[in-house]
Amino acid sequence: MQLTLILQLQIALSVAFLLLVICIIKIWLQRKALEQYRKSTELFKQSVQYQESIELFRQAINEYELLLKEHGIDTSKPKAKVPQQSVSLPPLQFKVTQEEIDINNKYLHSELIALTNNVKTANQLLVKQRQLYPGKSENWLLKQVISDLKLKKPQEQLRSKTPQIQTEVSLFPPSDTPLPDLKKMKRQPSKPKGVSKNNPLYKELLNLISGNEEIANRLITHQQELNPDKLENWILEKVVGNIKRDRRV
Repeated sequence: MQLTLILQLQIALSVAFLLLVICIIKIWLQRKALEQYRKSTELFKQSVQYQESIELFRQAINEYELLLKEHGIDTSKPKAKVPQQSVSLPPLQFKVTQEEIDINNKYLHSELIALTNNVKTANQLLVKQRQLYPGKSENWLLKQVISDLKLKKPQEQLRSKTPQIQTEVSLFPPSDTPLPDLKKMKRQPSKPKGVSKNNPLYKELLNLISGNEEIANRLITHQQELNPDKLENWILEKVVGNIKRDRRV
């Protein structure tokens, strides 16, 4: 009796185990089928989108062909090939950048202000020169005004040094004095008096004008001539301040 019960239990357990295995297999198959269905729907959506885009392209091509026909352009004929010709390139030329031109114009403008000692007068001279030569560049106009001022300044200095009592001026030197040799005479740049190159203000001035010592010495000498009783630091501060003020203007 007990043996029959044990056998029945074993049979029932095996049947239950088989049923459980069958259920698991069915669930796995269903999940696999759902995954395939999801992939197929995504592919279907993509194909629909591709078909719509193809239709749009076809419509655009048809409209383009209609426009070509309206303008009398025949697309059926092949285009004639244009023979290639060897083109000789022009020789390379050195080009100055706009930034370098602007920097040079600023230096010339500061030199013009140093010569006139007045910003308003310098601008008026530049406007007058621009009216006389409307087609010229800013750089050319600045150089022309500066050259005119340099030619006029020695003449004014000679007139101021000539005494008013003197009525007769000898145009020819005495026969005893020899004439100077113009070939041996060289123009020496004016050097500032008592200015140290190690001064921080002098270094700041060189940084403002990109290390051009000739312009720096000229500006310092001009200020020393205008203010002979002032010290070195005062002269340098005046020159640096004038340059910064002109750039802000």
